[in-house]
Amino acid sequence: MNIIAMFSKVPILLLLLSITITVVPASSQDDHGNLSFVFNNGFNSSDLDLDGFAEITSNGLLRLTNNTEHKTGHAFFPNPVTFKATPNGTISSFSTTFAFAIRSMMADLGGHGMAFVTAPTKGLPGARWGHYLGFTNEFASKDKAANKVVAVEFDTVYDSEIGDIDKNHVGVDINDIRSVTAESASYFDEKRGGFTNLSLMSGKPMKVWVEYDAVKKQMNVTLAPAEAVKPQKPLLSLTKDLSSIINDTMYIGFSSATGTVVSSHYVLGWSFKINGVAQELDFSKLPQLPRVGPEPISKLLAIGLPVICSSLVALVIFSLVYFIRRKRKFAELIEDWELEYGPHRYKYKDLYMATEGFKDKDLLGRGGFGIVYKGVLPSKTEIAVKRVAHESKQGMREFVAEIASLGRLRHRNIVPLLGYCRRTSKGSKIVNEISFCTEKVTDKLYFDDNSQRI
Repeated sequence: MNIIAMFSKVPILLLLLSITITVVPASSQDDHGNLSFVFNNGFNSSDLDLDGFAEITSNGLLRLTNNTEHKTGHAFFPNPVTFKATPNGTISSFSTTFAFAIRSMMADLGGHGMAFVTAPTKGLPGARWGHYLGFTNEFASKDKAANKVVAVEFDTVYDSEIGDIDKNHVGVDINDIRSVTAESASYFDEKRGGFTNLSLMSGKPMKVWVEYDAVKKQMNVTLAPAEAVKPQKPLLSLTKDLSSIINDTMYIGFSSATGTVVSSHYVLGWSFKINGVAQELDFSKLPQLPRVGPEPISKLLAIGLPVICSSLVALVIFSLVYFIRRKRKFAELIEDWELEYGPHRYKYKDLYMATEGFKDKDLLGRGGFGIVYKGVLPSKTEIAVKRVAHESKQGMREFVAEIASLGRLRHRNIVPLLGYCRRTSKGSKIVNEISFCTEKVTDKLYFDDNSQRI
């Protein structure tokens, strides 16, 4: 698609259907032929002429160089721009603004920088990497008048051989890599009433305004954070008639280069206009730069994760304590003598659950040798439980004797023994004897528990 063409209609005949396609241009010209364009939503449909390591990312960023050593990258508007209304006449005024970002793999070192360039040809054949920024070379510097190149550089490496002022500066270069004027990167802060430093390698997007006034023969370069409005004062100014340097038609674009230390150079948006003010870029519409470092953790996750982990640990501890206490509470003690008798031994836990913990509401009566409780076994058998406490060894002998005798007796007037249970608390010599039977006193079970009080 011709990116500077006016609206055009192309009829296509396919399967006897006539379809008309309207091509929307990214640029336009006024009645006097003055070019104007804006790329505010990325460069995916820009048709820029790319070479070297320059590429358009999936989200529309123009990436001039990646993290590869000793490489260059160029991106030019595809058609030449008419800078002079008449052949060999005076250059017209022009204005351009663009947003860019430089990201280095090292905190304090980067390489080497990028530049906005006007040149007689696209691709800048023969241009070198390193401090030549991809738009010139050592041979061109010896024949400056033949170069016909004007560049606004954003240099991130200090090189005393070419007259750099520092490793973080903006300069205007004419036919040579040596800047005719340069200033450390900064912007005019109206609230402070002075200039505030900016780091070109901060990785944050910045915005540049380059304006040439044909009447005053003056070029102004203004720098600011990308989300800020244009400062009232430019970073640097150069008073020089560029008519003898810029041809009737020139190509405009961007150049970048890396050296031993590498950086990625991005352009987020770009606008340009001959004889007028370039359209401002809307920062909210510009494509996003790649994220640096690991993905940030949300506040909810940062706060919630420790709370959840703490709660889980507390729950596990609580569960273990509860399990251990419950296991101790219902621990069973089996002695050798118990293996000799036939009646079934019940677990203390089963009797405890059957009587609902020997609660008073299930109390059936009190006798001289214990207390009787009502209970229901899991088998739905209704029983009565007699709980008797003896505080001597004699109580144990009587308990064993009663189990031995009642377990063998079978008589219609004697309540049959269903079983027994005995439990001895750790560290205690107290033995409790409990017998239980049905509520109608048809069955009887002896239960021994040494827990004193349940």
